[in-house]
Amino acid sequence: MSVRIIPAANVFPVHRANAVTGEMPYWDAATQTLWWIDIQGQRLLGFRPANGETVCHNMPSLPGVLAGRRAGGLVIGLEDGLYAVDPVAGLGARLVAAEEDMPLNRLNEGKADKMGRLWFGSLDRTGQFLPVGSLYRLDLDGTLAQVRTGMRIPNAIDFSVDGRRLYVAESHERRIDVMDYDPATGAAGPPHPFMTTPEGALPDGCCVDAEDGVWVAIIGGGRMERRLPDGSLDAVIELPVSRPTMPMLGGEDGRTLFITCQRRLLSSEALTREPLAGDLLALRVDVPAKPVNLVAV
Repeated sequence: MSVRIIPAANVFPVHRANAVTGEMPYWDAATQTLWWIDIQGQRLLGFRPANGETVCHNMPSLPGVLAGRRAGGLVIGLEDGLYAVDPVAGLGARLVAAEEDMPLNRLNEGKADKMGRLWFGSLDRTGQFLPVGSLYRLDLDGTLAQVRTGMRIPNAIDFSVDGRRLYVAESHERRIDVMDYDPATGAAGPPHPFMTTPEGALPDGCCVDAEDGVWVAIIGGGRMERRLPDGSLDAVIELPVSRPTMPMLGGEDGRTLFITCQRRLLSSEALTREPLAGDLLALRVDVPAKPVNLVAV
């Protein structure tokens, strides 16, 4: 089967936010808003495609996780835990403490399972990529389970449509793993390799579509890849930026692929070549989004 190539001419900026590191796009169907974060800029950003309206809430520390909440609003992961967010009023109360005793870490990446558990990671924020990160599961009763330790860059967390496969990347090793998953108990099986990337290009965030295709941002590679459930390459989107960070399907019909990206680590010459670095990008795709899981806590 031939790999489909989608040229960068199909990709357009929709929110010119100039983020240092844009990340964690999340489509909120209730408000028809694409929420995303600027990590080093310490901002929660919002974009409403219907009218082009944008929103910005400043955060008191580095954000790294973003998800929807069954009780309404959002959950955001800051350096010391998970917080409630009201889309209008902004940051609310802390829901769960996490890694308060690790001031050189920050939270990174997260998605909810079908039952409402939130899986998320942590990493060394000093830039040394020390193996001090972990993979966590926030259970339905609000308790936090540390599932894996010794991670450098946990990333690309998402679930298959039926909720029985869990994807998690160790970006530092250029690899995404897949695990059998039991939605009833929250138990994950041993990891098996799903895909790897070549030297100089890392798998960052991912999202799974309604046909179990896995869209992966290849940071440093300037592209998005769609992988089939067996890991084979189905499609490539060429991008006008070299450091895409995460995709999210949304929009009124679920067929808009939103892509966040990064200005951080680019030279002044590279920034001149990539004027859209740090903006929210989008294009139309054929396969829509799968249902979005919301956090129960």
